[in-house]
Amino acid sequence: MAGKRVSIFEVAKAAGVSHQTVSRVINHSPNVSPATRAKVQAAIDRMGYRPSSAARALATQRTKTIALIAGGVSYFGPLATISSIEGMARKHDLYVSISILNDHEYTQEAFEQVANACLEQGVEAFVFVAPTEPMVQAALGARIKVPRVLLTSSHGGTDIESVIAKDPNIACLGIDQWGAMRTIAKHLASLGHTGALYLAGPGDWRDAATRRAAWEHESAAAGIKSDVIEVGSWSGEDAYQRMGAYLDALADPKADMPTAIVAANDMQALGVRRALYDRGFYVPRDVSLVGFDDMPGVDNAIPPLTTISPDFSNLGVAAMSTVFSLMGGGDPVELPLRHGVGVIGAPLVVRESTAAPAAR
Repeated sequence: MAGKRVSIFEVAKAAGVSHQTVSRVINHSPNVSPATRAKVQAAIDRMGYRPSSAARALATQRTKTIALIAGGVSYFGPLATISSIEGMARKHDLYVSISILNDHEYTQEAFEQVANACLEQGVEAFVFVAPTEPMVQAALGARIKVPRVLLTSSHGGTDIESVIAKDPNIACLGIDQWGAMRTIAKHLASLGHTGALYLAGPGDWRDAATRRAAWEHESAAAGIKSDVIEVGSWSGEDAYQRMGAYLDALADPKADMPTAIVAANDMQALGVRRALYDRGFYVPRDVSLVGFDDMPGVDNAIPPLTTISPDFSNLGVAAMSTVFSLMGGGDPVELPLRHGVGVIGAPLVVRESTAAPAAR
């Protein structure tokens, strides 16, 4: 059979059954006796038969294909989540059709074109990795009748909760950013810090909006006076420049600067660390430093970085479990809700970059 695709009719002939029986075995129909199923499966294995996905879709009216439309893939979190989704889909014999959108060139028209192309291929559900506000608005407003799961954050300009209440085919999941920032605030307060700087991320990202709102609320609740440095991006280089400018503007940096710094992500934290080093500051002797994301390598920074470690893998698993549930294939995933978004925990990993503030 080398070099020639084996047909279902050849398998049926070899097994001494009809091609309809072979089809039932392939599609896991219960209407086949164990003996016949074993005989057909033996022929399939012996002959190396692989069913045509197109033929199977015509026969079952199912393509077993999930469309994944993603933005923000230049960053660690979205990439880790996408990898988990794809792996989970493979385990359940589903195909994932991945489309990448550049969030800086994003338009509603571009989104609709991609979504419509996926629908023409017969996708059975959508997963949207939607970190920015425009992506969330488009994903929620798209004219899609198949189930859709959005991966985003809980706070921003769009009222996710009211949209979900009107459409049972939509679900939103994300990392518990708010709970994570509360953990940071409590950790720093427990060490004795009463003042901190917070470096904000890009305003059009819901992650950045949620983290900032949470930090401002939770730091105040923990008795920490906080000032904000506007960075406007996730970039370590931008954080380095902004932190350097802040320090250079202080009359006496070591006396006037707060004793803790919280960055919106790990890349910013590394930029802050460099700006501090350039000016003779030592972490954590002179100032404690906290990041967010637990990117590969930050455990070997100098010093190893205290940071939030989001469970991106579990987020991908929960996303696919939610897809299965919306498609009628299982029970819904039970997660705590924040503004309509089911959230996955994000613990604080305490390393050597935080300590009690030194006397000044």
